[in-house]
Amino acid sequence: MPPTVSDTFSSAIEAVHYLFADGFNELDHGSATNGLITHSEIKNAPIGQKSAVFYRSFLPLRGQMVNLLTNTFRSFLKLAFANLRQTENDPINWASTQLQPALHAAFQWISEWYTLACDGENQSIRILVSKPVTQSGTISVPLPTSIPELPAWLAPSWLFGVSLAFYGIGGLKQNHIPPRDSEERLGKAHTRLLLKGARRILLWDLQATCKRALNEEIASAGMNRKETDSVPNRHPNKRKGWQQRNKLYEAIRKVLGANSQLQGIDFCSELDKRHAPPHPDWVENGHWRDGLTWKEAWNNKDLKRKIRRVRQEAQKTN
Repeated sequence: MPPTVSDTFSSAIEAVHYLFADGFNELDHGSATNGLITHSEIKNAPIGQKSAVFYRSFLPLRGQMVNLLTNTFRSFLKLAFANLRQTENDPINWASTQLQPALHAAFQWISEWYTLACDGENQSIRILVSKPVTQSGTISVPLPTSIPELPAWLAPSWLFGVSLAFYGIGGLKQNHIPPRDSEERLGKAHTRLLLKGARRILLWDLQATCKRALNEEIASAGMNRKETDSVPNRHPNKRKGWQQRNKLYEAIRKVLGANSQLQGIDFCSELDKRHAPPHPDWVENGHWRDGLTWKEAWNNKDLKRKIRRVRQEAQKTN
């Protein structure tokens, strides 16, 4: 059994989600390595330069995530515009809804990368044991049977200060702002505020790129629809006998072109003079015997009704 429109549409949705998952996993893997390198650089940087090291690594990664989300949104838009009935004629809202799981994954990725870059580990990448490096000898590291989850992450104070400038977080009283030149850890409320700002700037960037993608896809959909609508004539219906039927219609139009009021036996007489072929369906159904003339056919009650109908059809197709 061939797939239905619904089956094809569902498969296409699933394919877009898979494509995002592949891109996300690739980005997540590369950013994990980047996060570990950034952590080492942060540890060795003076307190006043730690934030610069952090954002120098993070901002390009955030740009890659925005591009991945935008491309996924564009794919959903293309699918929605091509299947308006399945999206209830609301392609923009449908595409935005489909993007939500990907956006949630991006928010989680931000939190995990922040934790990894600042602490050297997160829920996915853990430090099992720390041993000094020696030039000789071997180190035996027992593998634990279970790894407990990390406690809720608390950001360093130096990161919060830069976030204020980057994310426009304002309205805080001066005595509520933690010291910005310290390795101290923020409280839960300040850490949530910092991560909220990081998500906010991702959304700002994403809204700008998605707006451009939306305008481009709307323009593309409009041009494609115009090209479809501008086709001047449909191709002839090439079912069996179409050539003979078209010859009959042409003969009828020529007869009526000379006298549009011509009907009945006189109309059939003119068709006989022009050697107009019978309708192919009449021949196939056995209603028109070989050698029958149009004048003779007019005396047949069933054929008389068919002749009147085909006279009207020929005029409609003119």
